[in-house]
Amino acid sequence: MEVLITGLNNYLARNIAVCLAEEDYQVTCLLRNRKFFYKHVPKKYGINIVEGDLFRGTFPPGLSKEVRAAFYFNQSPINEIDIRLEMDLIALQKYVRLLKSTACEHLIYVTKLSDDNIDRVKSLLNKSGMAYTIMRISNIVGKGSALMNIFSNLAKQRWIVLPKEFVTSRCQPIHLLDVCAYLSKIILNTDTYGKVFDVGGPEVMTYKEAFERYLDIAKLKKRVLALPGLGKPISVFMGRYLYKFEQDVAAAFTVYMRKDLVAVNDGLNAHYPGIKLAPFQVSLRYALGMP
Repeated sequence: MEVLITGLNNYLARNIAVCLAEEDYQVTCLLRNRKFFYKHVPKKYGINIVEGDLFRGTFPPGLSKEVRAAFYFNQSPINEIDIRLEMDLIALQKYVRLLKSTACEHLIYVTKLSDDNIDRVKSLLNKSGMAYTIMRISNIVGKGSALMNIFSNLAKQRWIVLPKEFVTSRCQPIHLLDVCAYLSKIILNTDTYGKVFDVGGPEVMTYKEAFERYLDIAKLKKRVLALPGLGKPISVFMGRYLYKFEQDVAAAFTVYMRKDLVAVNDGLNAHYPGIKLAPFQVSLRYALGMP
């Protein structure tokens, strides 16, 4: 089966491309720059690359008409800036238009669990007439994921000072391969059409608890200080300049600290009871390259 994926700046998008290729799907990735893609994904997987720009509406002329399912990964680190949301919706509209020139039967829209703009996305997709499923993903535990980059950078510090929300905000981290399993299973599953699913791991914990378990597995002893009164500007400054996060990771860090990221619409467990979600400890060891 031919599958089209766009939004390849996204960590999860690149990994689902590899997972589907390993399951013998014919995977095509639509992106602006193939060189960037090959920095992260080896050519050995045989993934087809076509270059185009959805926002500008420059589509590749050689795109296969036999695409039967497609993924759209929201690339905005956070949807707080109106212009980012508007740009994403414009790109999504043009992607749908492109898909209608193929045999695509199912569009899977993937975003972060922190995304509060799903109603606008649903409205657009309902008007398009295309069968769709929306997936909101919690914190991913995998080598190179935003959460692991945050933990890794924090663990390098001698003193770790964080907003008080680090102690109180809850998360539901999920193993990268479990996310890939869900995304693979829902392709062309009519029971998921028109629905929104939240995807999280089997355990809910605070970020402080998650980080302490990371430190324990990595055999590091660090003291974590959580201080009240650190507003968003200071949190952004700390993430960007004190802890040296990349821009997107710094933005993710700020969002993670400010709200619970816990699955609410978690009906995928009922659809796929055969997928046994990995415990957080197992996910951490996998991401750290430990047996």
